[in-house]
Amino acid sequence: MVSFQPEKFVTCNCCGKSILEKCAIEDDGNLLCGDCVVKSTKKEVKQVEQNAAEVRKKEYEQARREVTRKQRQRVVGIFSLCLAIFAGVQAFNYLNRPEPVKSVHVDLSENLDTVRSIIIFALDSYRRGNGGNVPATLDELIPEYLPLKLKPYFKELSYKKISDKEFVLTNDSQE
Repeated sequence: MVSFQPEKFVTCNCCGKSILEKCAIEDDGNLLCGDCVVKSTKKEVKQVEQNAAEVRKKEYEQARREVTRKQRQRVVGIFSLCLAIFAGVQAFNYLNRPEPVKSVHVDLSENLDTVRSIIIFALDSYRRGNGGNVPATLDELIPEYLPLKLKPYFKELSYKKISDKEFVLTNDSQE
């Protein structure tokens, strides 16, 4: 025959329910029912998740501060580099600036060949503007092709129109 042993009941230390002794779970010296163990575990899980969230938030803030600091350093470095390049370009431009052109004064009364060259250029411009024809006299070149200040030098030159398209210009001293 099978002997029947009476079942022993205990009380849950958390909620006070009566439970079988073999179904009771011992936690830190307390006997708890299954429902109280689940509630306790949920509270512990919630607390662990909350602690983990706080740790993640702190780590995120620390990483964000570190990234921001590195970005600021990079910006300062790039800005400094740009200023250095700008200063270098300015120094290079200053050292390599062109020297001003010195104007040269030519005394036309002493240099009749220069006057003759200027008049030949004016005659060529006249010819291009008038279908290849040359003027009858040098006076027709003033003021469009020659300045009035060259008119006194016409006396020292000999201009002859050979045909509509040809001329001879010589110094009086060459004749």
